[in-house]
Amino acid sequence: MTAPIVAAVRKQLGGLTRASKPAIFIELILATGVCFARVFPFSVQIFLLIFASLSLWLRGSTWDAVGLGNPENWWMVLLLALLSAVAISVIVNLLVGPFVEHLPGKAPGISRFENIRGNLLALVGWLTVAWTMAAFCEEMFFRGYLMNRIFDLVGNGRAGWISALLVSSLLFGLAHGYQGLAGAIGTAEVGLLLGVMYLGNKRNLWMNIVCHGSIDSISLVSLYLSTAP
Repeated sequence: MTAPIVAAVRKQLGGLTRASKPAIFIELILATGVCFARVFPFSVQIFLLIFASLSLWLRGSTWDAVGLGNPENWWMVLLLALLSAVAISVIVNLLVGPFVEHLPGKAPGISRFENIRGNLLALVGWLTVAWTMAAFCEEMFFRGYLMNRIFDLVGNGRAGWISALLVSSLLFGLAHGYQGLAGAIGTAEVGLLLGVMYLGNKRNLWMNIVCHGSIDSISLVSLYLSTAP
C-alpha cells in the first residue's frame, strides 16, 4: 500500500514542481528558509542536501543532470580548480578584502575557527569539514540545485542565468552571516565567482567542488600558521 501512495504523491508533486511557476517559487522560499536552519552543528548543509535531493527525486531528475557527471578531463579540472582557488583567494582576501572590511568597520568574524591556530588536530578536523560540508554540500546546493531552480522560475535564456547567478550568490553570502557583515560580503563575492565558474564550465560541479575546498583549505592553513591577534 505504501509504494503506490508514494508513487502517486511523487507524480503529483513532481508534475507541479516541474511545470508550475508558483510551485517553483514556493519551493525556493522553502529552500531559503532551510539556509538558516541552524539546529545542530552543520545542520544547514545536511538539510540543504536532503532538500535538494528530494526536489530532484520528485522531478525525476538526478545530481548528474545538474553537474555531478564525470568531466571530460579530470586532470584539467583539478589544475584549473587549483589555479582558480589561488586567484579567487588573492582577489577576495588581498584586493577586495581590505576595502570590504573597512565598510562595516571590522574584519570577518572567525571566532568559531580560533582553535585552529597552532592546533594540527583542529586543522585536520576543519579541513575534513571544508571538503565535505562546504565543498560538496554547498556547491551541490547553491550552484547545482539553486541556480538551476532559479533559472526554471525566471527562464528567458541569458537573463535567467544572470538572475540565478546574482540571487544564489546573495543567498550564499547571507547564509554565512555568522561571519559578520564583512564575512557575508566576502562570501557572496566568492559565490559570485564560483557561479561564473559553474556556468563557464558547462554547469559541471566538479571544478567548483575542488576550487571551493581549495579556497577553504588555503584560509584554514593560513589561520593555522598565523599567530593570535
